[in-house]
Formats: sequence, C-alpha cells, structure tokens
Amino acid sequence: MKITRRKFIALSFYSAFLNFNKNFVIANSISKNQKKSVLILLELRGGNDGLNTIIPYSNPIYFSNRPNISINEFTKLNSKLALNSYLNDLLPLWEERKLTFVLGIGWQKNNRSHFKAMDQWATGNIEGSGKGWLAEISDSIKNENYLLSLGPTSSMALEGGMSKSLHFTENKNLIMREINYKNKEILYKRELLKKYVSTENYSTNEILRIKNNINKLPPNIQIPKGNFSKQIALALKLINSDQTPTFIHLEQEGFDTHQNQVIKQNKKLKELGANIYALKRGAEKLNKDIDLNIIVTSEFGRRLKENSTRGTDHGNASIALLIGDSFDQKFLGSYPALDNLDFRGDLIPNISPKFLYEYAKRKIWF
Repeated sequence: MKITRRKFIALSFYSAFLNFNKNFVIANSISKNQKKSVLILLELRGGNDGLNTIIPYSNPIYFSNRPNISINEFTKLNSKLALNSYLNDLLPLWEERKLTFVLGIGWQKNNRSHFKAMDQWATGNIEGSGKGWLAEISDSIKNENYLLSLGPTSSMALEGGMSKSLHFTENKNLIMREINYKNKEILYKRELLKKYVSTENYSTNEILRIKNNINKLPPNIQIPKGNFSKQIALALKLINSDQTPTFIHLEQEGFDTHQNQVIKQNKKLKELGANIYALKRGAEKLNKDIDLNIIVTSEFGRRLKENSTRGTDHGNASIALLIGDSFDQKFLGSYPALDNLDFRGDLIPNISPKFLYEYAKRKIWF
C-alpha cells in the first residue's frame, strides 16, 4: 500500500479526526454583507504563463522574445495590457468589477520544482512547510465545516487546521473498493497502517454521506462540457446543499507548456474562462444567500524568452485572478518589468502569495 504525503499528514491528525463530530455543523462564516461566505481555490497545475494570459501588447520586448508564441488575438484592457481572447468569457465579470487581475505575483528567488513550488503556495511561506493557508484562515474564522477538495490530487493548502479536509473523487466504485479493502497480512502488527486504513474508511464514508445528500442543479444553470467541468458542477451542488461548505479546492491540469504552447494554453484558458463564468453565474442563480469568492493561482509563471520547441520553461512572476463581489479593483499590483530580469532570466515579482492571501481574507471576512 502506497502512502502519499497527503495521506501521511492526514494520518498524523488521526485521533482528532476520529473524534470530530460526524454531523458537522454549518460554520458561522459570515462576510461583511451578512451573506454566507464561500471561498474556492482553483489551482492551475503546471505553471500558467502569465505573459500570454495578460499580454503587454504595447511592449516590443514581449514580441521580440516570443517571435513564435506571442499572442496577437486579444482584448485591450487599457493602453498597455490586454486579455488573451480565449478568456473573453470573463470580460463581463471584469466590467462589473467582480474580477481583479493580480499582476506580478510570485516568490523572490522561487523554486522552479513543481512540488516545492506547490508547497510554498500551499503554506504561504518560502520554506513550504507548516499549516496550509486555507486551513489557517479556516481556524481564524472558527469554521467548523470540512474543507473539501474536488480535484484529482488535492492540496496541502487545506491541511493542518482544526477542521479536517476531505478529498472527493468522482469514481464511486473505486472508493467503495477502498472502503472494503482488507489485507490482514499487511495490517498485522502495523498500528500505523491500521490507523491509516481506519482514517481512510472514515473519510470515504463521510464523502459518500455528503454526496448522498446533495441534489441536482436547477435547470437554468448551464455547465460547460469536459472533465474539469465536473468539478464545477459538484462545487455548485455542494454550495446548493443544506450544509454549504466554506472552503472548496479545485484544480485544472495541463499548464506545463514546454512545447507548442499557444495551442495548448489557449485551449486551457478557454476552458478556464467558461467554467469560472459558469461557476460565478451559477452561484448567483441559486436560491442561496451566498457570497462566492474564487482565487485562481498557479505554482509559478514561465520565462520571458520562448524555447526552441515553441514553448516556455519554468519561470517566476505570473498572474492570479480574484473573482467575487468582494473584489472590485480591476488590477492589483504592477506588471513585471520585461527589461529588468533576475539573474536566472525570470520576471521579478512585486506581490507575494502571502500578501494575496491576507488581502483576500481581509476583503471577504473583515
């Protein structure tokens, strides 16, 4: 039996987890406008290229460094920056001041390893260790709900708090096999594994219980097709349930664009924009007193200069998105200077993830 890092961390909280009230209480997470606040973290796996997402179309340095992969189909946002046209589904939200583009976000001297970078973002510190940032906010507002992850791999951002996290999966048959898994030879005299299996069984039962208590979405809510859209649909169903969660984690894969970047990234951005719009509008159509907020991040950006395979390699400063009625600024931060790179040839960030988390917390709850 393979124990992942996430499962080992979960196991370390075994005693507290099993004593947690199975009938979890709806948290008193009330925003400033007295609505129930829900925060969704959407992580773009692989390292989204911010330069081809928000394009510095008036800067010749951008085009000279990207002769094959620069974006020429865009919608101008101001005299210097433009939105990749494959994200045009988000324009109504931006015009309504429900969308903020966070410019130049990243760590000073960031780590280009996917795994280390994800740990840094998850914990909000450069060491990449400690309590997850969503778990920290959850504790600070005395949230009593589970933190729910709907993506394929989950995130350490949900781990380490007083309220535990549950990792959903769409494959019900698989989790039923897991819950019925017994291997006396493996478990014999191995207390750690026994506790692990017991914790996993408890988690799986709770997931099934929650899933069995959610209803179909109203017919006026339209969700795009595709695997990623399944997470969006499930998130809306959970928001529409009697036990609305306070924190939900989603993830979209496919942003590690070392080769043939333009086609790959544009396809992903189109999917991203359509699904974010469906999620925000869908939540508005529900008969719920909900204040939905969405934060979109990626573990790092890409380098300014394209590589020999018409892609880009791991870099640093990129962009993030803030969606919700709490976020009324059109931009946060400043665009990285293209003529002032660090010693590795990376864009230099001006906003840290830690600042972003504190900003979002203050805007939503305080």
